Order: sequence, then C-alpha cells, then structure tokens
Amino acid sequence: MRTHDLVSRLAHELAPIERDAISKRLNRALLLGMAGGTMLLVVVFGVSSSMPEQMLSSRFWIRLAFPLVVIAAALQLVQRLARPGASVKFAWLITLLPIAAMMLGALGFILATPAEFRLNLVPSGTMWGTTIANTILLSLPSLIAMIQAMRRLAPTRLALSGAGAGLLAGAQGVLIYALYCPSMPVPYWGILHVLAIFMTTAIGAALGPGYLRW
Repeated sequence: MRTHDLVSRLAHELAPIERDAISKRLNRALLLGMAGGTMLLVVVFGVSSSMPEQMLSSRFWIRLAFPLVVIAAALQLVQRLARPGASVKFAWLITLLPIAAMMLGALGFILATPAEFRLNLVPSGTMWGTTIANTILLSLPSLIAMIQAMRRLAPTRLALSGAGAGLLAGAQGVLIYALYCPSMPVPYWGILHVLAIFMTTAIGAALGPGYLRW
C-alpha cells in the first residue's frame, strides 16, 4: 500500500474527540467501581447495625473524609497518567500528602497516649488480616473498572498507571468498608486503611505492565 493511500484510509471518516473524554471515562469508572463495591459490601457483609448511631458521631465523618480526599487527589493523578507525557510528580505529591498526614496523625495519637495504654491502640493480629483483606476485597470492583477504563486511553508509564489505579481503588475500598466496620480508635483505622491502600497500589502496579500494554 502506498503512503498516500494509507494516510487517506487512516483519515477517512474522522470524528472529533469528545470534550473531556478522559475525565468522563474515568468518572464513569469511578461510579461503576463504587456501585460494584457497595453491592459487594451488602451481599457479603451487610451494613453495620450501629450505622445510625455512628452517623451521629464526628469520628465517623472524619473517617470518611480521609478516603474522600485521597479519591479526589488520586482521580486527578490517574487522569494525568492516562495522558502520554503529562507530568505527574506534583499529582503524586498531592495524592500521597493526605496518606502521610494520616500516618503521622496515627503515630502522634499513639505517642500522646500514656505508655500503659498504648498497646490498646495497636490493632490485634486478627484485626490486621480481617480489616486489610476486607478492604482489598471491596476495592476490587473499583480496580477492575479503573484499569479497564485506562486500558482504552493512552497510558505509557504502565506500572505507575496501574499503581495510580490501585491507589484510587484502595481509597474507594476504604470508603465503602467504613459503612460496615465498627467505630475504632484513630490509630486502628488509620494504620490498617493506609496499609490496605498501599497493598491495592502494589496490586495495580503489578497488573499495569501486562494489562495496560497497548
């Protein structure tokens, strides 16, 4: 085939790209993942019977604020990762900032507690596994939806793109799991939920090079 014919065929019936196509596609994936995770929560765990009482406490809304902030920042990060050549250093910084603040807050809370009571603020062995595993499970619909959406875009840094999708999905899993897990001290959910987000980030980074390849 001659070059002129190839160019003509490629240019045939071109249609304009939808405005804000990347953000719209990722927002749809975000909503789809949230819906899937919430349905999974209801089917597997149900909703906590103490939820009405928890909603009246400020601790519950503070616990929701953390994943919501991370989701908002991670969505901007993923949008940049989906564009070839877009700078992501500042987006990573903004995304990791609330996570670092949560870790420092949990550490400060522990250090401010009298030494004889500090062990009560550290999660037990069974709670480590249960909380992290449940959060990762509830993040899987979001991870699948987000990676599937990114696959149809143009990510070039595949491991980083997968990590960004995993981080966003992990924050969604934390948000959804907050509707089930009981009220806990700040270090409990601060440490466990941050670890769950890091694990979903690692899962996304591992999936990215294979699944996001063009």
